[in-house]
Amino acid sequence: MAKWNYYRVDMDLKGRMTQIPDSQKIFGAMIHRMAQNFPSEQVTEFVAKQKSGKASLAVSNLLPRGYVPVPYSALVGRLGEDNEEINPKRKMIYKELKKRSYVKIDQLDLWLKEPVTAKDVFPYVNVVNTQQIHASIDSKRYDLPGLDPNLYSVPEVIVNEVHSTKVHTIHEFMFYIAIEQETDGMRLLKVLESAKDEGRTFVLGPRGSQGMNTFQVHGIHQDSVFTSDQEGYYLNLGMLLPGNIDFGKSSLKLFTSERRPFNPPGGWDEGNHKQFISFIEAGSIIYAPNGIESAGHSIQSPFHPRDIVFGNALLYALGERSAR
Repeated sequence: MAKWNYYRVDMDLKGRMTQIPDSQKIFGAMIHRMAQNFPSEQVTEFVAKQKSGKASLAVSNLLPRGYVPVPYSALVGRLGEDNEEINPKRKMIYKELKKRSYVKIDQLDLWLKEPVTAKDVFPYVNVVNTQQIHASIDSKRYDLPGLDPNLYSVPEVIVNEVHSTKVHTIHEFMFYIAIEQETDGMRLLKVLESAKDEGRTFVLGPRGSQGMNTFQVHGIHQDSVFTSDQEGYYLNLGMLLPGNIDFGKSSLKLFTSERRPFNPPGGWDEGNHKQFISFIEAGSIIYAPNGIESAGHSIQSPFHPRDIVFGNALLYALGERSAR
């Protein structure tokens, strides 16, 4: 019976971001940093273990600090079971649910038990997709006076915390990492602690050379110790490639995304690769009959034979009553 440690890693956003980093990107950034601190043979062996299913690690997406994803699929299913007296309010409740991307951790049980309370829950976090307009001054870049500026747009996401009377933009984030005790996964914790002490940044998306998608480790906190083979309901917090889960008891939302390999700062590849993968999205409720250790798995990357697509998303344990 393996013992695992949960850690919460607090991150501060420096500048703006084009996307909210998922667990695969965070894993890639940590492995890139690990390769700078440990011999390449150790790093290769560690990655190979994740691919072979001998996982000693689980990682969440980047989350607003203190919040978890709203479990839409489960909540919509609960509302569909409500009696006729609730029916007139459904449309309004669905509308309120769509506004809420993340909910406070301590409010999660209430939401799952009473989804009709969604309209009354504050604060909550929503995500706004927008565009930044940039101008490239080609006349100076190529030393050719008279060239017109080249205008282009860059996608941007703004993460807002909404209170009943005010809204403010969030720059404080976190992710969870679960590591099996006394394994080589503990090296990643040393990598994070070193980055915190040295004030080094993590680039978790494209345009890092322009100061976007850059984060700094603010703090590392051990949350709990748990056994990895505990059967039960879990809230998925990352990009999960399903392994041993009970699909009939789970409430799932699938997402298809173009995947790109991690590249170091200044070299993020934005080529048109057309490689796609489908995975279980954060906010899905998973029933894991054999616990988290076998709930997810990783697969070989389509880009490089030694790389993997990391699919061991961190799962957050739910109470039996609230999950049903």
